[in-house]
Amino acid sequence: MDTAFELAAIAAVAFTVGLSGALTPGPLTVLAIREATVFGVRAGPLATLGHAIAEGVTVVVLALGLSAALDDESPLTAVIALVGGGILVYLGVDLFRTLPRAELTPAFVTAPGETTASARRVVLLGILVSVGNPYWVIWWASVGTKLTADSLDAGFAGPVAVFGGHIVSDLAWLTLMAWLVHSGRRWFGRRAYRGLLAVCGVFLLGLGAYFVASGIVFLR
Repeated sequence: MDTAFELAAIAAVAFTVGLSGALTPGPLTVLAIREATVFGVRAGPLATLGHAIAEGVTVVVLALGLSAALDDESPLTAVIALVGGGILVYLGVDLFRTLPRAELTPAFVTAPGETTASARRVVLLGILVSVGNPYWVIWWASVGTKLTADSLDAGFAGPVAVFGGHIVSDLAWLTLMAWLVHSGRRWFGRRAYRGLLAVCGVFLLGLGAYFVASGIVFLR
């Protein structure tokens, strides 16, 4: 098989598998939706950048053997569930705390220093909500590790294709969500926007509570 075609096929598989996960509502999607009122469509790429940084580190860690340490009997699994669940609960509570002030009116920052600082904040949040999602870590410890291992048949370019295809799927989805919220100010009113955020908040609280409960069960 031609190398370029093989790498394209690997990236396509990674894109499809990654998109199936991206389409499931999660904290990263909530972040892109929430920050779209400030950064517009740019919220998608900024959140994706933070996510990509976290994933790059995770891939390296998994290559060093973390995937073998994650199973139903491992204390590490319980720690990931408890810490990650706690972070998701905090994000859900914080979302409800700011809900009464949530507006769809764009609040673009004009001062260059503030803009840079705010952009860095979104990237940092992209990292935090990624590593705070236990399912994301477990996904890379299982499906992601398998895809990466299989791609090594194409040499070192194989894992790069897996990583690239996966990130492009996240970028496409998060940018689409940011664009819908940002461009939808003309037809997406305050009540509907706050309702969407409330649904996201309930999702974060429920998912976080589930992870915490799972961690407690793992420790028994």
